[in-house]
Amino acid sequence: MSDDLIDPADPEYELKVAEAFQRTVNGAHEGDDLPVQITVRQAQKIAAIMGAVARGHSGYTDALRDASWFLDAVVAEGRPHTIVSRSSAELWAVVDAWPWPRPGKPKDNAE
Repeated sequence: MSDDLIDPADPEYELKVAEAFQRTVNGAHEGDDLPVQITVRQAQKIAAIMGAVARGHSGYTDALRDASWFLDAVVAEGRPHTIVSRSSAELWAVVDAWPWPRPGKPKDNAE
């Protein structure tokens, strides 16, 4: 077995796979320093959605997924010769359709 392959029978297989993944994604990649452009409103809304999910607003989990897809498209469009299935403009329309999250923790609906 070559050094770059991880044996699935290894008791530390999951740990080694996780470490290999981190080495791959954490390293510097061509184009990492290219700027991308999003608006202040886009950044604010995505931050609000992220914060809502972090505070326990589970109703915004799908909004967070949509926001992530939007950011992935923005990155892809910023790289030469990349094709995306949906444009960042299309995906922003999906994110923008979500209502703005209310501040604070979710209210207990048990009352």
